[in-house]
Amino acid sequence: MTAAAHAQLLGHVVGAGEDLLAALPLRAGLVGGEGALGVGTVQLWLSRPQLVGGASVAAVPLGDVGAGAVRERRFGGLELRLLLSGREVAFATSADRTAVEEFLRVLAQAQRTTS
Repeated sequence: MTAAAHAQLLGHVVGAGEDLLAALPLRAGLVGGEGALGVGTVQLWLSRPQLVGGASVAAVPLGDVGAGAVRERRFGGLELRLLLSGREVAFATSADRTAVEEFLRVLAQAQRTTS
């Protein structure tokens, strides 16, 4: 994960009064740049670059996050799939399988702690 993506994510999480429990780098999309997905103590956080302006940051309460799975992408790399508010969303990541599985473990633990 680039230092800028991690700093952006960490700044928003801490600014909301949460701790960042785990972070996962996201591969560049159409607008370029690397994003990040993070598990906070109360919310799941997403930081994505935008074509104009700074990064876009969004958060979803951990209670709205469902099951997650990791799978191989057709052209290499890994994809993290999460249910967010009942809808499956896929995130391409440059992390290895061990890191993605650890991210999912931390996410599940945080969900148990907040429920």
